[in-house]
Amino acid sequence: MKITINRKLTLLALAETGDDLPPYSASSIAYMLSNAFNYKWPRYEELKSIPSKQQIHRTLRDLWRDGAIVGTRIKEDASYGGGLPCWVIRYQLSSKIEYNFMAATCNALHRKIDKAKHGVNFFGCVIDMGLPPDEVAALSIEVKRLLQKTHPDKVQGFGEQFKQMIQCRDWIKSGIPLPAPTHSTEQHQPKTNRLKND
Repeated sequence: MKITINRKLTLLALAETGDDLPPYSASSIAYMLSNAFNYKWPRYEELKSIPSKQQIHRTLRDLWRDGAIVGTRIKEDASYGGGLPCWVIRYQLSSKIEYNFMAATCNALHRKIDKAKHGVNFFGCVIDMGLPPDEVAALSIEVKRLLQKTHPDKVQGFGEQFKQMIQCRDWIKSGIPLPAPTHSTEQHQPKTNRLKND
């Protein structure tokens, strides 16, 4: 496989791990490359102009055909405007599939346990706090499993994920509160004054 400048820059963009983890859609890659050009990111010195959508799609197709990346079709909901869901191909490096999957799994579990332990601050009011005991037990088993899979003595490169799982284990040990009781419909029925007929 010949490494052209577009292929090299696309592979660099696919290797980025910032707020969002791979796999990335073609529009995400275009957004990263335009930011790299506009803000002069250091690793993208060879980027002389912003590639067009056709160039990005052609480069992704060529890299996929050559086996450097893999793509997965995912049905995504419209993010705004109330549009219909659509199928999007998300790409990732072939060598990073297992890492990306493990990182995404650990991040999702960490977010879920963090939300259960601390809730969500909504205008100064904490909401969505707690989990039922059976779900906490299942999460505890999943955390132990992921601790084994990300342990630095067994596998290299998952240090951040291992720290997340240690924190999750500590949160579970310190106790996850029960969810707030939901109000039954009987409590919200309007009270009516009825006269008793004697």
